[in-house]
Amino acid sequence: VEELLEAGDQTVVGDRGTPLSAGQKARISLARAVYQDADIYLLDDPLSAVDAGVSRHLFEQCIRQALHEKITILVTHQLQYLKDASQILILKDGKIMKKGTFAEFPKPGVDFEDILLKTNEEAEPSRVPDSPTLRGQPSESSVQPQESPRPSLEDAAPEDQDTETIQVTLSLESRSEGKVDFKAYKDYFTAGAHWNIIILLILVNIAAQVSYVLQDWWLSSWANEQSTLYATAHGKGKEILVPDPGWYFTPYSVLTAGTVLFGISRSLLMFYVLVNSSQTLHKQMLESVLRAPVLFFDRHPTGRILNRFSKDTGHMDDLLPQIFQDFVQTFLLVMGVVGVMVVVIPWTTIILIPLGIIFFVLRRYFLETSRDVKRLECATRSPVFSHLASSLQGRWTIRAFKAQQRFQELFDTHQDLHSEAWFLFLTTSRWFALCLDAVCAVFVIVVAFASLFLAETLNVGQVGLVLSLALTFTVMVPRCVRQSAEAETMMISVERVTEYLDLEKEAPWEYKHRPPLSWPQQGDIDFSNVSFRYSSDGPLVLKDLIPLIDLRKKVGIVGRTGAGKSSLVSALFRLSRPKGEIWIDEIWTATIGLHDLRKKMTVVPQEPVLFIGTMRKNLDPFNEHTDEELWNALEECHPSRDSSEVCGWIWRPHNFLPVILVPEGMSAVILYTLTLHSSTCEAFILLNRDNYFIFSDLKHCTSHISFKF
Repeated sequence: VEELLEAGDQTVVGDRGTPLSAGQKARISLARAVYQDADIYLLDDPLSAVDAGVSRHLFEQCIRQALHEKITILVTHQLQYLKDASQILILKDGKIMKKGTFAEFPKPGVDFEDILLKTNEEAEPSRVPDSPTLRGQPSESSVQPQESPRPSLEDAAPEDQDTETIQVTLSLESRSEGKVDFKAYKDYFTAGAHWNIIILLILVNIAAQVSYVLQDWWLSSWANEQSTLYATAHGKGKEILVPDPGWYFTPYSVLTAGTVLFGISRSLLMFYVLVNSSQTLHKQMLESVLRAPVLFFDRHPTGRILNRFSKDTGHMDDLLPQIFQDFVQTFLLVMGVVGVMVVVIPWTTIILIPLGIIFFVLRRYFLETSRDVKRLECATRSPVFSHLASSLQGRWTIRAFKAQQRFQELFDTHQDLHSEAWFLFLTTSRWFALCLDAVCAVFVIVVAFASLFLAETLNVGQVGLVLSLALTFTVMVPRCVRQSAEAETMMISVERVTEYLDLEKEAPWEYKHRPPLSWPQQGDIDFSNVSFRYSSDGPLVLKDLIPLIDLRKKVGIVGRTGAGKSSLVSALFRLSRPKGEIWIDEIWTATIGLHDLRKKMTVVPQEPVLFIGTMRKNLDPFNEHTDEELWNALEECHPSRDSSEVCGWIWRPHNFLPVILVPEGMSAVILYTLTLHSSTCEAFILLNRDNYFIFSDLKHCTSHISFKF
């Protein structure tokens, strides 16, 4: 194990088995089954993911020897192993067509002997020639084997002991330290609006606060004037001239209306800018992830990516606009309160200065903890998503091994770790709020007693204004400080989103100088000293290739598992940037966009993929073909069946193919098997009629007849 996996049995396995290959997954699953020491073993064709030599080794050493005392049911289309079976069942359309031992089958039977002989011929492993390439073969079909001591990522893993260990590892989730950089704030606000709109937003907020303060000041002046008039009238014992009430009421009404209008305007403008920022950053992150190379998805679990698109984006959509709106309003309100208090009663400055220092120290002390706690909470959330996604993908295996309790406990462990971080964040926030409330209570007590001692030097309006502002100060200052700290804490979500904006990207999808529409006409493919690695720091999986593929050649790429066959396909599609030159019809592929290159080639991968949606959307995503063409393509991929029986449950309407495929190919009616996955991809190839068709080891997911076809 240590020779195949660098960390041995401690190798970290990510989503979809990354970085294990199909062959390693099959062998690990087989070993896991053997370790169960069960009485009955159900093996669903585990030998198809490995080459013929390893398949024979696993059959002899594992199935025949390790499980020789166990009841073993092997589902397979590799007929060369039927000679060693004690009982054979041949199924067709869900019914047993034949039953018995190998010797009991009659010679003329259902072309069984003919299929068996042909399969035995193909199953014999052949030695790979030492010659790395065959250049310019004159025959119609040429075979080009290529050996490489390095394993590929998509191909099966190395099988022989001479092959080096797998170099792909899963990276840990990055976590920033210290305070949130000013760049995160700049990117957040400028993503939602231009600087002109941001300046207008600042001015509207200031105008709203000024009108609010002037409103209170005018009301205080009105109260002082009425108090003076009352004292004068009673002191002189005669009536005096009373000013018109409209003199005070009209300006007060105007200031009140201005406060309401400016308050509504700043709220609408603030939410417009911040919600637009969230939408813009989400679009940019999505575009960056879609442009990322395939290796990014191998190194980053699905849960980690979903965490950024779900929780972090949710914070930007829901929490951050409210927090920033609340913080700006309370901050300006506190500034207005402090300004009025200093103007009306200058001695309050003696209290406000140390109070501000205390608030600053408390906030700084709190943020040093809350930032890291919030980052920890975000990091511990990703394993919850990853574990849930992997459990759903492997639910059949979990149930088969009765491991539900173990996976529930593992989920509880991940969830408890996240809950601990979240609870720690809540408790630190409550501690901070308690400290602020205690300091503000002391401030109100000091102001109240100071007003009593200075009652002779202050009038009624001033005392009322100061006490009113002190109470407002008590409520708003803790809220302002808490919201400022909360805003910086929530900005960590923006920080995490902007990290994905700087991902390594593939080559441009399109260049200004595009190839002719008729390209390629000849179809020659020439490799010129091509070396290929999946990452800049990874090992070379292809070295100095110089093969030439002539027009209309049928090329077979042969090699042991891990030789680099799939890596050659990856180099053609430029899944990573190869070193050297690949020429197609006298055009260097590095000089054209990926869309222009990839749409001229069609591939059926080792593990065919179907997307959620209708059969029509999978066969013809751009609505370029008629229903008749789609059905004809399906019939060509199933030569022994009528089109109405291609999937058993697909009906043939006149205008559309409405069969809906759901995740993992599971329909509400029937399982969409791996063979049908492959057949659907083959039908897609027949519809596109591209110049280059690439089949990546389809034999493990198709029957003998389909593979021959």
